[in-house]
Amino acid sequence: MATDPDAVDKIFYQELKAFYTDEEIIELGAFIGMNLGYHTFFGTLDFYPMFSPDGRLIDQEESRRIYGTQVSSLQDRGAI
Repeated sequence: MATDPDAVDKIFYQELKAFYTDEEIIELGAFIGMNLGYHTFFGTLDFYPMFSPDGRLIDQEESRRIYGTQVSSLQDRGAI
């Protein structure tokens, strides 16, 4: 969605309808859009992930040690 919106076409939605109702597809799309937006926003705040790769809740200092000092976002990769 974020890196290639044109790839989300009628065929994509037809495939989703095999598993989800229209209402569920809308909810899924809204959830994805919200997540893309807030993760991009958090990157501007120097906000790091709250969880380690194994799922533990961690503080910002430990997150920097695990993930490095450069926060990666879709914007960093030229997707937005």
